[in-house]
Amino acid sequence: MSLLSRLRPRSTTPIAPDWIPRIVDALLATPGLLALTRSEAGDVARLMQVRRMPAGSAFIRQGDSALDGGMMLLLDGEVAIEKKGAGPHDEGLVVSIAQPGALLGEMGILNAAPRSASCVASTDVVLALLSSEALRELVERSPRAAAKLALGIASRLAEQLRSTSNKLSTLSQVTAAMHPTLDAASLAGAARRQRGDLR
Repeated sequence: MSLLSRLRPRSTTPIAPDWIPRIVDALLATPGLLALTRSEAGDVARLMQVRRMPAGSAFIRQGDSALDGGMMLLLDGEVAIEKKGAGPHDEGLVVSIAQPGALLGEMGILNAAPRSASCVASTDVVLALLSSEALRELVERSPRAAAKLALGIASRLAEQLRSTSNKLSTLSQVTAAMHPTLDAASLAGAARRQRGDLR
């Protein structure tokens, strides 16, 4: 069982009221979710569950199913976002550090594809979890807030995709520019090996 499964709410116990204003403020400050009104953000916040995770906990694991998962809003602490390569022995590479206010696992709340990265608590963290079940409840209770939340998440994902596409384009240009140099170096090395200069 993944740690994310342990984060899931065990019941529909309402969130402690003192957390709601803090979650609302964090939601309203999140880029992409700015279309939410304060009242709608309150509707979302009331369905979230506050969870604490100790430093070192991997609460989302790359490759795990997102079926029983949800989306998390980081309220306190720092989280390392790690990606592993395709090989079985590839080490995880930290690709970013999430700060308070970051959304984590938002792709998993929209579809059931395997998790694309791992989230590891760099420090003790406090998270507000919106489970898939809670999202369905939000659709019934406040369809306008649910629609705005889904559109905000989709907008954030589109922006991330655009940024990744730009980075890949730049990397492709750098690789293409280096290619003739790499070919010349490879040819020179092969010529030295044929002459016996390199053993």
